Amino acid sequence: MKVIWVLENIKGNKEFYSRLGTLTLLASVKLFRKHHKDSYLVLYCDSTTKELLHTLDVLYLWDEVIDYHHTRDVNRDVFWACSKLNVLSQQTEPVLLLDNDSLLHTNFYPYLKDEVLVSNFEVGKGYYPTAIDPNIRNLSYKTRWNTDSVNVSFLYLPDPEFTRHYAELSIKFMEEFTQMKVPNSQYLIFAEQLLLKHLLDKNNIKHKSVISTYWDCQKWDWSEDHNKGIWNYPESNKYFFHYGPLKGYIKAETGDLDYQKEIDMLENCIGFRILDESIFSKR
Repeated sequence: MKVIWVLENIKGNKEFYSRLGTLTLLASVKLFRKHHKDSYLVLYCDSTTKELLHTLDVLYLWDEVIDYHHTRDVNRDVFWACSKLNVLSQQTEPVLLLDNDSLLHTNFYPYLKDEVLVSNFEVGKGYYPTAIDPNIRNLSYKTRWNTDSVNVSFLYLPDPEFTRHYAELSIKFMEEFTQMKVPNSQYLIFAEQLLLKHLLDKNNIKHKSVISTYWDCQKWDWSEDHNKGIWNYPESNKYFFHYGPLKGYIKAETGDLDYQKEIDMLENCIGFRILDESIFSKR
């Protein structure tokens, strides 16, 4: 099984990296290796990222580190995840793509069959731009859009032909949106997540989710359970956890969140401490 992480420094400087973000990446790959011995782990990254990871002496965690070079005419301030789609467009075999802050605490191989597997399904009504949005209407791809979507912090794609088709179309959307000068990253998740759900439904491709509870984007909360997933929420937290926006709340120590406790937990996952904290300019 080929498992991919992608980290592109879109700012081009070392202020891009945070201590928490780097530790979640290292914990993600260490935990995956722990629970999946027969795997081939690949990191796609730019030269600045590779230099940082070399300084930390952690490049050995992956079986292969591939130099990533941005080649698409995309505004990465808005479409910061374009690199993931660009990498997917190059794949010729089944792949699992993990976000750099996704942690797996069990063996997922029994669930990786002939179905696409995503993190969770989303209810996007009131959140995603729709056909009444002039930028959506101006896309060269014409269809009747609905607001169902999928979260791709965990994304298993068993059919490389479909993978490339989806990725190329997603990047095409980002390129067109860039020309339109769209204002925010809601158009990124439209091109990455809503498009994927649309293509899965349109092509009658079997798919399921790790978390069998809908995420309501407008309410910003978990909603009803469904029968096309593995574990409901919060049971899924024992086996799969995606930080996402929670990283910002941890850094700010919002509510009862404790930054140092989270750092200690992540360092326990990777099995060592990063002693030189001065390498990071921010939490």
